[in-house]
Amino acid sequence: MADRGFATAGAAERTPEPPPAGATGRVRPLSVVEADVRSSPGFALRIGVLVAIATAAFAALGLRLWSLAVIQAPRYRALAAAQAARVERLQGPRGAIVDRAGRLLAGAQGRLAVEVDPAALGHARPGRGWRPSPRGRAVLRRLAAAAGMPTSRLEARVARHQALEPWLPAVVVPRAPAFLAAYVAERRRELPGVRLVVLPDRRYPQGGLGAEFLGLLGEIDAVRLRALHDAGYRSGDVVGRSGVEAVYDRLLRSRPGLERVAVDARGQPAGPARVVRRAGAPHGLRLTIDARLQRTAVRAIRHGIALARAHGHADARAGAAVALDPRTGAVYALATYPSFNEVRAAHDPAYLARLLRSPAGLLDRATQGLYPLGSTFKPVVAEAALASGLLAPGSALLCDPALRVGDVVFHNVESGVYAYMTLPEALAVSCDTWFYRLGLAFYERQARSGRLDLQRWARALGLGARTGIDLPGEAAGVVPTPGWLRRSFSDPWLRIWYPGTSVNLSIGQGYLTATPLQLAVAYAALANGGTVVRPHVAAAVLDAQGNVVRRLAFPPRRRLHLTGLGAIRAGLYAAAHTGTSASTFASFPVPVAGKTGTAEAPQGSSHSWYASWAPSDRPRLVVVVLIEHGGFGAEAAAPAARDIYAAFFGHRAQVTEASRGALPAGR
Repeated sequence: MADRGFATAGAAERTPEPPPAGATGRVRPLSVVEADVRSSPGFALRIGVLVAIATAAFAALGLRLWSLAVIQAPRYRALAAAQAARVERLQGPRGAIVDRAGRLLAGAQGRLAVEVDPAALGHARPGRGWRPSPRGRAVLRRLAAAAGMPTSRLEARVARHQALEPWLPAVVVPRAPAFLAAYVAERRRELPGVRLVVLPDRRYPQGGLGAEFLGLLGEIDAVRLRALHDAGYRSGDVVGRSGVEAVYDRLLRSRPGLERVAVDARGQPAGPARVVRRAGAPHGLRLTIDARLQRTAVRAIRHGIALARAHGHADARAGAAVALDPRTGAVYALATYPSFNEVRAAHDPAYLARLLRSPAGLLDRATQGLYPLGSTFKPVVAEAALASGLLAPGSALLCDPALRVGDVVFHNVESGVYAYMTLPEALAVSCDTWFYRLGLAFYERQARSGRLDLQRWARALGLGARTGIDLPGEAAGVVPTPGWLRRSFSDPWLRIWYPGTSVNLSIGQGYLTATPLQLAVAYAALANGGTVVRPHVAAAVLDAQGNVVRRLAFPPRRRLHLTGLGAIRAGLYAAAHTGTSASTFASFPVPVAGKTGTAEAPQGSSHSWYASWAPSDRPRLVVVVLIEHGGFGAEAAAPAARDIYAAFFGHRAQVTEASRGALPAGR
């Protein structure tokens, strides 16, 4: 009760407040309020502003729509077309390579290959590389089964390509045989993302002739791609891997063409391809090589090997030959035997892969084989002795059966000789003890003053350094010095330059090594009067029609003042007509100046050398022949050189006493 009374009393106390002054106490209708608002002075202004804003917005939208539909329509039409098309590169043919007479050595042709679109068959995940989709793996499995290779190999090729060029198709079968090409063509719809393409290739009308200098073609590798990407090279491009194909690759390759291919939403071709830019016409290359002389040089090496075996050197199996112009350095023949089969390499990917993995299979013995020079080094020793004042032109030294140097006895090949000889006479019979004495004289001067006259002249004539020929992989060789010994050996006894070291060097033995090409350059300098030429196999750049665009220049390396040319030339002429190689060249119609060499090898028979030029008085050709483990120089190498001279000068090679098996005189 108390609570209820308290509530009643409180309610009585809450009385409504009186209305404000002037109020009638009645609620105004809504229509009256709206009328008051519309009649207010600012209402019309606000409505006008809103209408203006709306009108401007619709006008802007209309203008934008008109701009898109009319003004910018071509641009967006092109963008839409680009999104529905794919631009692909078309590799053009390589330029032709011909010999000095215009005979085709390497021509252009096409080959079928199979490529796939990585985006159509899978996807790339950041940091994890490309992986095929289930559908893409099924497509690659079918393709691999048809090609007769593991699916994993195709996947690896696509993944490797995608890492290098993610926006370009990947060539997975570089050479597609006819049955595989037919399979892909017939099942185009069943193999989405797979298509046939035509890639440039080589044909060799001369067979495998000249593989050692022409070189091989192959797909560009990752290292070279990174180096040449800015020059326009792309993954899958066919490039030169060796020989002139590699050195003159930029000249021989044509500018790639472009084609546009319509594609559907999955990136598959949906229409015919349209060429946007045709591949440019490549330049050709004319070489200094004479194909006929090159073929003769290969046969001559095989002839020399056969002669060496007939003389009991069963380990003779290889050789090299160089024929060059001593006036210009133009190489007419550069042969090595055995060589690889470039025709097979062009059509057998497995064989090509083995060659590229094994450097020995691509060895060019003429430019990369290093051998002791034997007695062919003696003219270099003679010039060094005459130029440095150790020997006068008319001086006579003793040629006897042996020379003792300390506790070591160095023997002469001819044990029954004992006579004082001049330089021409010593060269003609190739007396070792005569040159041993020069070796001791060089050692004594070296011990007194530190002068290395013999090494200095050997290097000046082109030995112990690369000749600069326009072919890759040339070896430098070694002209040993005391400093070279200290750098090359850790054994203290081997680091000492003994008197016998100079004695060995004086007959081209010991640590001295050189290539047949280096020896040819040295003899060219003796033949032409002192000009050390730069040998080369390229002569001129040709256009697509075979016309000369530019002649290539190869200036000489240096010009020397040679002191002993008269005596050296007389000695080499006598060697070919009355001395060590007289059995081969005494009756030859063209006078030859040459030196035999028999270089001891660490294992097996000695190497057979012949270094020469002809005609002896007006040199037109320098010929150097090496028969590995061929024995005496006159037994194998000299007859092989005669074959080359006979072909060059147009004389039919005659069977000599050496080729019949008779033992030659001297070395």
